[in-house]
Amino acid sequence: LSQPFFSLNVNTDGERGLLGVAFDPSFASNHYVYVCYTVPSGLYNNVSRFTASGDTVVPGSEVVIMQLDTLTNNYHGGGHLQFGPDGTLYIAAGENGHPTQSQNLNSYLGKIIRINPDGSVPVNNPFPGPGKQSRIWAYGLRNPFTFAFQPGTGKLFIDDVGEITWEEINDATTGGMNFGWPTAEG
Repeated sequence: LSQPFFSLNVNTDGERGLLGVAFDPSFASNHYVYVCYTVPSGLYNNVSRFTASGDTVVPGSEVVIMQLDTLTNNYHGGGHLQFGPDGTLYIAAGENGHPTQSQNLNSYLGKIIRINPDGSVPVNNPFPGPGKQSRIWAYGLRNPFTFAFQPGTGKLFIDDVGEITWEEINDATTGGMNFGWPTAEG
């Protein structure tokens, strides 16, 4: 393209920046593009929706869908996002150097988050109730930097960064799974 699809001002310290891009499953009709990025101040990652028109994003069309937890380190922020076969949006959030937060259901750190495209909570998420826990799909992760849904089966596989001994590929098809970080690796 002679003109970029869109430009976004982000913080690029360490592992921060534009972390994930996902086109809405109904992009042909609604023209929605979702991104996860580190805001310029570097204090947190936003998941935002933009609207495209032709080959560019409409200026000023950003709608912040959700803000993730405060970042205190410039590594293990996660940020990958992808639509699942059911049309919900899955978001990876690393533990940002705070291992115990991976086990805290009141924190998004070290989790896979699952939301509806408008940011609301799917009724069949595994942890009902108020607060952050209602958006959590899986927890006990160190830095789930990417994930994918297996074609044909819809199984959700998460790639998680290990510490010293093991990297992991976790099957998170069933919501509510605890993958054990920081007390378990591999």
